[in-house]
Amino acid sequence: MKWLVKKNILISALVLFLLFAIYLAFSWGNSYVLVKQPHQLMLQWGTKKKTFSTKSWKIAASQMQMAVHANPTNAQYVYNLARLYEWAAHQKPIFHKQAITLRTQAIQHFITALQLRPTWPQAWANLAMSKTLNLEFGDEVKMALANAMNYGVWEKGVFHKVIWISFINWNSLPKALKTQIEQRIKETVTSKGQVPQYIQQTANRFNWQNKLKKIINSKVSK
Repeated sequence: MKWLVKKNILISALVLFLLFAIYLAFSWGNSYVLVKQPHQLMLQWGTKKKTFSTKSWKIAASQMQMAVHANPTNAQYVYNLARLYEWAAHQKPIFHKQAITLRTQAIQHFITALQLRPTWPQAWANLAMSKTLNLEFGDEVKMALANAMNYGVWEKGVFHKVIWISFINWNSLPKALKTQIEQRIKETVTSKGQVPQYIQQTANRFNWQNKLKKIINSKVSK
């Protein structure tokens, strides 16, 4: 009799395990379908193949939120949700109340994504960018910049954001981070002494030409 009870318990446990496995497979599979359209939209917005619209954004954001709800440990889904809020904020003037609110939501999702994947340079760079645009330049931004540099200094998109944020807030940066950024800038200069266009354009935008020239012509302390 005891063996029959144990057998029934074992069978019940196996059935529950299989049901849970089926549920996970369905949830993850459903999440994959949900995130496909938002991801495609962001690519089209980024390449200007499609014009941003509030209607399409709301649908994409809703789908991405459902995907995150179904699979909350997927850092990519959370990151993409943050990026969607960034996109919406970009459609407003920088200091518009709604833009600040949207970036605040993006910041929270970037933080969650980084809790799931702490070595993600793009997420660190985007977190620093959103906080800077919200005029929240403090220790968290400095840490985000440092992590973006440490984990993704070789990635072009990451360094573009690092340069932009650093040039705005140079006087507030820790000395060690300044030295690291200076060294990276010097490494980008060609053998003919040419500075990459994105660095030169950012320097021109923020009246940083003299400082940039000084960095390029000076020796960086080790």
